[in-house]
Amino acid sequence: MKIARVFPTKTSMSPTDPDAYFDAPDLFTPIYDEVHISVTFTWDKEHAFNLADAWLRHGQVKIGGPGVDGESTAVFKEGVYLRKGVTITSRGCPNNCGFCMVRHGLIENDDFPEGNIIQDNNLLACSDRHLDLVWSMLKRQKAIELKGGLESSRITRIIARTLRYLRIKTLWLACDCAQDIGPLRKAMEILQAAGFMRRQLFCYVLCGKDMIEEENRLRSVYEAGAIPFAQLYRNKEDSVKYSKEWKRFARSWSRPAVIKAMIKAREG
Repeated sequence: MKIARVFPTKTSMSPTDPDAYFDAPDLFTPIYDEVHISVTFTWDKEHAFNLADAWLRHGQVKIGGPGVDGESTAVFKEGVYLRKGVTITSRGCPNNCGFCMVRHGLIENDDFPEGNIIQDNNLLACSDRHLDLVWSMLKRQKAIELKGGLESSRITRIIARTLRYLRIKTLWLACDCAQDIGPLRKAMEILQAAGFMRRQLFCYVLCGKDMIEEENRLRSVYEAGAIPFAQLYRNKEDSVKYSKEWKRFARSWSRPAVIKAMIKAREG
């Protein structure tokens, strides 16, 4: 069966094969058996339904994805709705944070595809048995990126030593509120003691409420040894609108070269 996958938004994790599309079909678009409109974000639903109408003559259209059906509990399929190299070994998270859209408990999938980019919601919340399966798979990978946002409080010396023996390109942590600074600093001390450098350590920082507090938090992340990456909060309805000042703030704090220059300017 020939299937087109259509995505309302293109991200760095989107597939890049010829049957992946990010817009309406044109005169040269072939006919498919099915057209899958994949909706990752809830705020893309309106655009997704418009795309569905545009693709009606090119195959049987189906609309789905986390933005429509909620967070999936199914075993991840490699290279279909995310680009090759990305894998998801577990679904969900036990924390139930108020700002997070993941709303079901942890599900560990033993039968997951191999990949060098891990996109689990909360990998370190998994059991030791599951983590052993993941580490064993990653021993066969290069340029490994743990992109889901590792929970700082779950990083131990054992975890750090295990990661150090893998071919890690980047580790991504998370610092979503002021209370996360303490656990982040401890995690960074552990990771640095294991031999990780700043160029390997990144941290998502949730922003959009208090610019002064959040700039201090972003600077604290940098001082702890990681490269901060600001993310403006978006709710399920995408009803939070930001000023140009906020957008400029987030853009500046998501570019490593700009961040380094801002830190040096303040120190000077």
